[in-house]
Amino acid sequence: MEELSKLIDHKLLSVLVVDDNKFTADLVRKILNAHGISEVYQEYSGETALACLFSNHINVVICDMVMKGMSGLQFTKAVRDGYVPLPGKRETPIVMLTAHSEQNIVMASLKIGANGYLVKPIVPKN
Repeated sequence: MEELSKLIDHKLLSVLVVDDNKFTADLVRKILNAHGISEVYQEYSGETALACLFSNHINVVICDMVMKGMSGLQFTKAVRDGYVPLPGKRETPIVMLTAHSEQNIVMASLKIGANGYLVKPIVPKN
């Protein structure tokens, strides 16, 4: 995995961070910035995240699973079902961010189309 990360120019990536907790969204953005990713969009709800995904070129989405209004699972399902009607948007990688590491919850996110998950709290590696 480390060899692959050397081949990817992180400066070219654009990431959408979706979390209704501003502190967490800011923390994820700072971690991404520290790894050379400067184009980071932040949204605080699934609804506004769909609009951002529609309007911008996004390479990866990192989305909280439990949010007020539209949950991360609902957001992921909407993207995978084609709610964002642009070529390639349905395949945008989505990584779920969750404090829930129980197998049934993780499997539910993967079943609806998430590509992976990160468990909170997030601790960056040096």
